[in-house]
Amino acid sequence: MATSIIHRLETEGHNIRVFSRKFKDSVRSKQILGDIFDFNEFVRVISWNPDVIIHTAWVTTQGVYAHDPSNHNYSQFTSNLAKFIAQSEVQHMIVLGSCAEYGPQNRPSVAGITKLSPNSVYGEQKVAAFRSARDLLCDSSVRLSWVRIFQPFGPGQDKRRLLPQLIEALKGGQKVVLKDTSSVHDWITTRDIASIISWIIRKNTPIEIDAGTGIGYTNVQLLRHLENFFENSNQWKRFEVQDPGTALVTIVGNDSPLFLSGWQPSDSLDSGIKWVLDS
Repeated sequence: MATSIIHRLETEGHNIRVFSRKFKDSVRSKQILGDIFDFNEFVRVISWNPDVIIHTAWVTTQGVYAHDPSNHNYSQFTSNLAKFIAQSEVQHMIVLGSCAEYGPQNRPSVAGITKLSPNSVYGEQKVAAFRSARDLLCDSSVRLSWVRIFQPFGPGQDKRRLLPQLIEALKGGQKVVLKDTSSVHDWITTRDIASIISWIIRKNTPIEIDAGTGIGYTNVQLLRHLENFFENSNQWKRFEVQDPGTALVTIVGNDSPLFLSGWQPSDSLDSGIKWVLDS
């Protein structure tokens, strides 16, 4: 996700510095390797006084991240960063949050309106970090943008995620397994997320932002769309249609502040899947 954001901002001509643990081959901007948890070292790196800091770091390892103890460390880092920025020349702090902050919902979520009710350590610590950053920056001149990412996908995604697993199974002629056929998810490409970050930098958007498309798909519907790119593949028909009235819904609402500000996604689910398959 961070790479897509970097590429977008590079094409727009921004002067960028990238701080990360690993070198990114496709990035043209200056890169600095280090550990954010060595905070004293980290703040020395940002002494070049950027106008905007985009914080994308958090534990996201599939099967681990939801209840990993390191969530507390990332939350504390976010608070420390906000406290530092409040006394700096930085004008804008952008942090990637998560739809997990909303917890289980049975209707679309709207930033600033839907109650934050996380049911995982990951979601709880994202909320704690958000509230801390908001409080630390509220009396400063620093603008805060908290961007809750819904269901991201794009080239190079962790192979343990659902879409890469489905692609691998279909390419290998294997039987697809879907454990959840009723929940509805809002799939958004990483390049549309990058577009959102660019939009937020340029526009006067509120603190809380939902990053999604406003369109939801069950995993069965996702599989059906994916199978349209594979000849004679119709495994989606094996799965029963669940009662939508009992489904968990993880979708951005139509009244979300981002949509009201004028932003719209460029990718559909199909164009996003094609991007992934062609990459």
